Amino acid sequence: MKHFLIAFILLSSGTSFAQTQSPVWSEQERQILIEGLQSSQNSLFNEVKSLTRKQIRFKPDSTSWSIAEVVEHLAVYDELLYWDLLNKQYSPEMPEWVEKVKGLDSVMIAYTDDPVKLQAPFIAQPLGRFENEKDLIAYFNRYRNELIRLVSETKTDFRLHFVFRSKDAGVWRVRDLHQYTLLWIAHTQRHTNQIKRVKAHQNYPK
Repeated sequence: MKHFLIAFILLSSGTSFAQTQSPVWSEQERQILIEGLQSSQNSLFNEVKSLTRKQIRFKPDSTSWSIAEVVEHLAVYDELLYWDLLNKQYSPEMPEWVEKVKGLDSVMIAYTDDPVKLQAPFIAQPLGRFENEKDLIAYFNRYRNELIRLVSETKTDFRLHFVFRSKDAGVWRVRDLHQYTLLWIAHTQRHTNQIKRVKAHQNYPK
């Protein structure tokens, strides 16, 4: 009976590795994500805030996206990221994966300037959802602001929760939530650079 009572007390107090260990995700790392989300949001806004309808819908060629399509693509991904993070907070902590993904932060950040062009998945392709440019930008800002709020307020250790993809995803197969968020900061910066290239095109409307 004595052993039973000790076990019951331990279980009732919720004693476990996940609940008693020191946090892996630091407050400094939280700030890196918050600042990255904010700065990439501001950079994008500065590139699109004063564009005319002709400018934001200009396409360099028939296979390229307009600035409006780029912003829509980014907004869709921010919505997907928000729901991913919101739900993955409640997944089981997996400390056994922490060491396995160490070093991937730099890989996520490097995506900003990765020369390899990837095909956007079906779910993130722009559909011209917004006729009004202000509504389009508001859509991006809505989910970006919620992402910033989530990262600022979460009690979840972003180094102990993970996103898994199929085995053929290579380096993208397993990432912790910190790395996952770093990737989408880099994704925003990558497409902001794309917008700059569209604006520098010789036929871009003045």
